[in-house]
Amino acid sequence: MGSEGAKGSHTEAWAELQEAYRPQAAEGDQSSPSLWLLLQAARREPLLSAMHPWISVQQLGVSASDSREEWGHEPLPAMFARPDTYLVEGRPVGDERVALETADPAEAAAFAAQLVRDQRAAQTKGPHAWSAEVEAVLRGAGWYPGRSVDTKVWRERMEADGFHIHSAAEDFLREFGGLTVGSGGPGITSTREAFELDPLLALGEDDRFGQWGEEIGCHLFPLGELDHGRFFLGLDEHGELYLVVNWLARFGRMPEAMENLVRGVMPVRMPDSAQP
Repeated sequence: MGSEGAKGSHTEAWAELQEAYRPQAAEGDQSSPSLWLLLQAARREPLLSAMHPWISVQQLGVSASDSREEWGHEPLPAMFARPDTYLVEGRPVGDERVALETADPAEAAAFAAQLVRDQRAAQTKGPHAWSAEVEAVLRGAGWYPGRSVDTKVWRERMEADGFHIHSAAEDFLREFGGLTVGSGGPGITSTREAFELDPLLALGEDDRFGQWGEEIGCHLFPLGELDHGRFFLGLDEHGELYLVVNWLARFGRMPEAMENLVRGVMPVRMPDSAQP
């Protein structure tokens, strides 16, 4: 499946693609009116039109680079034109999901632009400023600013067991994977329990995580164990940290969830959660 785009400036690329996909009355023409309408709408979005466009079949993507080798590999949203609908997929690395379905190409383009805007804002944020207490605990377990460990073994072993890692879990494991924190006595609203951040501790639990993921409409990936194996820890694609057993509870979204886990904040049990 080849990619199409125009060399030169991004302005020229948009103009050439829009002309190439302009609907024609000629018999046998294969250009798509829906894709042309999407191109028009995307070109009217300043953030998108300032990037390099590319097309693969009915997919419209944008790139910060004019290099074909980069197209499709950047964690940028993709827009799909169907005869009667448009789909926008958020694309963090290693994870694709439909974020919007609409009949309006302008809405699809605006939503894709917002995803790019949000992603850029997230990238410009500095590292999280941990509380002194939590930073001391993490450093004592072997964490340090800029820590980045290889996740390949975890990823391959877990995928062989039926799990599919998403980018939020991979990022988490890259920074925190392999750490073990011992119990620390009373916490804020709960005992500070020991936890070990090793997803291999959940091997054989793919059904449990898969069923809970379906129950809450998210992709749950295991991170390790809490309280010496009494509970599992899992993360969804949005960075929400869960206590997983035959019920679910939430610690919150990272990085605040790590503060809650370390400091002994009772996770919030999800309403009516029972074994799926």
